[in-house]
Amino acid sequence: MAPLLSHQPLKAIATLILIASAPLYLAALSLVYVAKKYRPVPEWTVQTAVGNEWLRLFYIYAARIHLQPYFANASRLKDRYVLVQPGPSELYTGIVQSNMIQPAPMPGIWFPEKPGKSEIKSCKVVIHFQGGAFVTATDPVDTGRVPARIFTDKLSAATFYAQYRLSRNEDSRFPAAVQDVISFYRYVLEQGVDPQNIIISGDSAGGNLVIGLLRYIQDTAILPTPRGVMLWSPWVDVSQHALSAYAKSKSLRTDFLSLGLLQWGKAAYEPTSNGEEADRYLRPVKHPFGTHVPIFVNAGTAELFYDDISKFADRMKELEGNKLLYMETKNSPHDVLVAGSFIGFIGEAESAVEQAGAFFNCWD
Repeated sequence: MAPLLSHQPLKAIATLILIASAPLYLAALSLVYVAKKYRPVPEWTVQTAVGNEWLRLFYIYAARIHLQPYFANASRLKDRYVLVQPGPSELYTGIVQSNMIQPAPMPGIWFPEKPGKSEIKSCKVVIHFQGGAFVTATDPVDTGRVPARIFTDKLSAATFYAQYRLSRNEDSRFPAAVQDVISFYRYVLEQGVDPQNIIISGDSAGGNLVIGLLRYIQDTAILPTPRGVMLWSPWVDVSQHALSAYAKSKSLRTDFLSLGLLQWGKAAYEPTSNGEEADRYLRPVKHPFGTHVPIFVNAGTAELFYDDISKFADRMKELEGNKLLYMETKNSPHDVLVAGSFIGFIGEAESAVEQAGAFFNCWD
């Protein structure tokens, strides 16, 4: 059931309260945080402490009013906008085949622009799937700008920023988003990009979907394997058990993720009947698998998902033949790649992408 604040006029009132009170609250906090001992992490700068609190407020607000997501605007983006159509039915088999939930057209954006026909075959492309707990999405142009710039600078790659279906009704639960990431990967391949020039990237819930896509590729062999995978603070345990653990975590004070947002996302995304096969996608931390694709994983030591991500990386590395580089960003809250510009970790994000690129080059 949707919360009361998701209905008008309460939604408008909640929005006005946030707009009116947040600047004063954050200004007061900035004065308090001048003293290091009052910061959630003493080593943080004032910018990091205040930026982290602003993101926390925003996501509490988003969960309480069920904030409507933003999607790419075709008229605004012109040739950079693509409405990706689903592939043939045989592309979606096994766990992603559903009588109730069918593949659907979804938008994506090229950064800085779509490669021309003459360069596409030799072009490196990062396909990135943004987070948002499976239920929210900020403006893809604004949110994608910084990661895309880093991918260009550090990987010499164009970015295809893909917007999968969010779980806002019964028709968009799992496996809808997994169907979409399959469609997006097929789209980039059909443009003529060599799979060994494709890196698939995802942050938070998007990271969960990238793991699912990689598992699907390995299980079905329908699609070719990409050059590598980058996982940024991936949500690797979408379960009530994990949420109960997060509620007791000391990282609740240092991360901007809110339990309300995660609870909403879990309830909205998980299938109505969650069998063992779906559990492999919802809880990859419990179900490691073998793959020939190099995997780069990043986690912040101050984030709520830190323990689960560490376990996931360790369990994947234990499997013979897997190639995985796990990198921790000290004192960072959730999602250094996308949130880095808000929380003062942009240099760390750039360094992490650079290390990911060097790691993939080891396996040429």
